Amino acid sequence: MSQKKDSSMPSSFEIAYALRRVAFLLPEKKQAELRALLRQDRPENVERAISEALRVVRSSRKAREWLEHALYFSGEKLGHAGLPGQPTQIPARSLWKCPQCDFTWRVLRKGRPVPPCPYDGSVLVRVSSPEEKNNAG
Repeated sequence: MSQKKDSSMPSSFEIAYALRRVAFLLPEKKQAELRALLRQDRPENVERAISEALRVVRSSRKAREWLEHALYFSGEKLGHAGLPGQPTQIPARSLWKCPQCDFTWRVLRKGRPVPPCPYDGSVLVRVSSPEEKNNAG
């Protein structure tokens, strides 16, 4: 019997994406090590490479905390139910940008968290796609 994958857990692809986005928080030597690990493109090496890459990121408290927030954040874990009103799922492939700098984050799967900017902690703002702008009028 096959086990159903937990949809609340990030996929290997999502973890690798977040690791690439947080690399700049590491010292240059650790950045190079992380990039080398993430270049593993054979499926049989991906899980091992991600495990090693996570070990590298754990060496930086700031990078580790941002990564945890980016991949696993849920308002319920903080003891609150979120903002009032009708909750909406964050759409897949939506793009978010820091209003203070050039950092961007792409939500790869519907409902996944949008972390704060790892540079300055700003709340990211959704960037409208051309399709959304065309449908608004």
